[in-house]
Amino acid sequence: MQKSYTNAIIILGVVLFVGLAIILVLRQGNTDVVEDASSDESVQAPDTGPDTSEYGTTIADLEAAVEADPGDSEAHFQLGQAYNQEGMLLEAASEFRTVIALDPENAAAHHNLGVTHLQLQDLGSAITEFETAARLEPNDPDTRYQLGAAYLYLALAEAEPGNSEQFLEQAQSEFEVALELREDMPQALIGMGNIYNQQGDYAAAIEVLQQAIEQAPDLSEAYYALGEAYARSNDVANACETYSQFVEMDPLPVFQDQARQVMTTLGCP
Repeated sequence: MQKSYTNAIIILGVVLFVGLAIILVLRQGNTDVVEDASSDESVQAPDTGPDTSEYGTTIADLEAAVEADPGDSEAHFQLGQAYNQEGMLLEAASEFRTVIALDPENAAAHHNLGVTHLQLQDLGSAITEFETAARLEPNDPDTRYQLGAAYLYLALAEAEPGNSEQFLEQAQSEFEVALELREDMPQALIGMGNIYNQQGDYAAAIEVLQQAIEQAPDLSEAYYALGEAYARSNDVANACETYSQFVEMDPLPVFQDQARQVMTTLGCP
């Protein structure tokens, strides 16, 4: 009975942590937002936000540029990025849709519209846009990772076991492609670890999550998923140590509370 209760607490924590982690990472304007709408290659966006030098440096400048030339898809794209950076997600989505209307084959616009939908927790629309972006740019690891993340989130939130297994398989396939395209992609390794945890292959989960930590020691979500793998394989000592490391990384309070709840359930010192 205790084991069943522990697993229920852990699964609840995974759904909460994976879902919110995906959204919060995206809201920070990380490398998964494609910067250049005209590039044929995957571009990692800098933390400072989109380059708006051609059109101005403020949202007002960009809005003026769009008003002056409504047919300029790049101006709409830059405005969409700026809106996204400011958390104006509905406005950002509207601009990316305008880019797509003007240039349907713009993979970056489809990708960024998918990111915006993911931030809005509209998983179905996000998957549609990421799949379109992947079709247009099949060798973009960021798009393949985001598509996998959307499927993983959908699997964790799915009530029907059959559908959940299907979504996990689709997520795994996308993460594997992303890792083939870019080996040093710790977020994709974490995604794989979460999938292995759901599939009950805890040894594989531990292996890939340790790889993710080696590549990016500051990614707290890797420690949370690793703690889950240890806990669900009944390695309480390592689970307690890993959850403790996670808490020491000072994640958001909601995540700290969830980890502490699991630690209490496990009987951690």
